[in-house]
Amino acid sequence: MASPNRHPDGDVHCLMIQPRFEASNFWNMTDTAATTGARTVAPPLGLLTVAALLPQHWTFQLVDLNVRALTDEEWNAADIICTGGMIPQQNGILALVERANREGKYVVVGGPDPTSQPEIYVKADARVLGEGELTIPMWLSAWRAGNPCGLFETSDKPDVTLSPTPRFDLVEFSNYLQAGIQISRGCPFNCEFCDIIELYGRVPRSKTVPQVLAELDRLADLGYRGWVDISDDNFIGNKKFVKKLLVELEAWCQRREYPFYFGTEASMNLADDGELLDMMQRCEFRFVFMGIETPDPDLLAVTQKKVNSMKPIVERIHEVYKHGIAISAGFILGFDGEKSGTGDAMIECIEETGIIWSMVGLLVALPNTQLTRRLMREGRMIDCGTQQLLPPSDEVYRLENLANTDNTTSGLNFITTRDRVEIYEDYRRVVSTVYDPARYMARVMRTTKMLALQRRQKPSMAEFIKMAKALVQIAWWMTKNPQVRWHYWSNTIRSAMMGMAKFEFCQSHMAGFMHLGRQTLRAGQEMQVGIDYAQHGAVYPRSTKDLPPSNRPLLQLTATCGIDSNV
Repeated sequence: MASPNRHPDGDVHCLMIQPRFEASNFWNMTDTAATTGARTVAPPLGLLTVAALLPQHWTFQLVDLNVRALTDEEWNAADIICTGGMIPQQNGILALVERANREGKYVVVGGPDPTSQPEIYVKADARVLGEGELTIPMWLSAWRAGNPCGLFETSDKPDVTLSPTPRFDLVEFSNYLQAGIQISRGCPFNCEFCDIIELYGRVPRSKTVPQVLAELDRLADLGYRGWVDISDDNFIGNKKFVKKLLVELEAWCQRREYPFYFGTEASMNLADDGELLDMMQRCEFRFVFMGIETPDPDLLAVTQKKVNSMKPIVERIHEVYKHGIAISAGFILGFDGEKSGTGDAMIECIEETGIIWSMVGLLVALPNTQLTRRLMREGRMIDCGTQQLLPPSDEVYRLENLANTDNTTSGLNFITTRDRVEIYEDYRRVVSTVYDPARYMARVMRTTKMLALQRRQKPSMAEFIKMAKALVQIAWWMTKNPQVRWHYWSNTIRSAMMGMAKFEFCQSHMAGFMHLGRQTLRAGQEMQVGIDYAQHGAVYPRSTKDLPPSNRPLLQLTATCGIDSNV
């Protein structure tokens, strides 16, 4: 283990490194981002928050490897290296730890994946886990006492009203499609497959309204204009607070002359509150991501996501469109009890709702979730390294060797109740159908027509010039591509007759095909590999009906007694 060559109360040069997301990641829209001159989607809000929690007399440098490469000079000048992230960044984090070990650099890791699987990161000098408001002071105190190495964690949840404004000044905003803030942590729901409630709890903890407005002030004062993503686990986890915030946010937007428009993530019951949707529209919310998961209400009950089945999905989505807010959504294949034809129902749901961006994924049992604990007890987990079926156990499952893979196609790390080959074929059919060029472009136009857009945010001259350059690049790319050429120009002409707001919306979402078309081809290839392996190479069963007899009593017990959501 290396030790820092400085005392934390002295001059420390801290190099913060955001590991790469692979190009295969669904949200890594580098092709689309490039049309605006950006390199990637969003700055690393986690590292910016960590920088604000560390001693402010330190010198900080942020290097986002999704934007540019790290130089040897930057590495050598650092007194400590801070890094971390999510499962898709795991290999990148470990590579930085390995280099630091090799060159005698002191390296600290944190974030969701190190918190969920700290044993994977044992070679880091310090593992500062959980929420930094509590664990960073623990680490600094140990360092001051001469013990800077080790694992620092607590099961307590911090008071986020004490969290400082992230160090947005460390970011070059021109490299990103959007900026981000966070107003709360945690989600009140209890989805079996979700790790958010394991990491941040089921009681949403909100910042104060002045805190949130101070963060927006800081972004605006730094000269940022445009898309701000409110990166909450569930924006409406605490509706009472959100409505209070939106009243003040509307006044703030008017006072600052609408420098931003917003996107966020919320549960489907957002669609049931017309007052809330009106308030969001007045504050210039344009995008919301929803986890729809499946159109089958029986499966939603099994996964403990009944909130999605309380009203018809199509009716709810169209209600949101009436308030000028576009929906992107997540869908999942591979749930227990899934029936043949699920893929067709999913395609029909996507088409009828008009959801343009649909993240269709295979279910993955994440570390430390209710789903994984149940599957471990049933002896249905597959070791991702050896591809062997793990014996029934209550031990913690480590999710390795899925790192730096796509976050949609790398699931099914367990024995499914439905034949996995059928699931793979369903997945390939859903993705290839909804992202068929003609279908995709037609859906863009249908949704453009449905949206009741009211634009208040007015681009600055610099933004307008950037948008004009992007339009030229999008038109050039689309015109060269015979798959979308005529669809693009038809939509362009039709949307231009609907006004500037709808024209801009239509263009930006057609540009998404620059990324999604490539993703669709790759997904099809990966599914064929999965099908071939399941049919000819796999040593584990293709479905639960082929499980060893020793596993079946556990599976039958679960089916009889139901899922214990409190385990």
